[in-house]
Amino acid sequence: MAKLVCSCLFISMLVLSAFLALPSADGTEIKVCNAILKLSKPCSFQECQPLCIQKYKGTGVCLGDNIKHSKCNCEYNC
Repeated sequence: MAKLVCSCLFISMLVLSAFLALPSADGTEIKVCNAILKLSKPCSFQECQPLCIQKYKGTGVCLGDNIKHSKCNCEYNC
């Protein structure tokens, strides 16, 4: 009898911990925003990435059709 009670208690603890570990499903999602930084010279990854981390705590990439006309695009959580 004691083994049955302990087994039921153990299983219920596993089920409860699984529900607590799952993210809440209340419909809240993390929104991702974009910002374009104007640089004084053409965009370079070495310049763009640290600026985005410093200003927005996000990631930065250079976007554009060529190196001279590329812009620093920052993605961050809103």
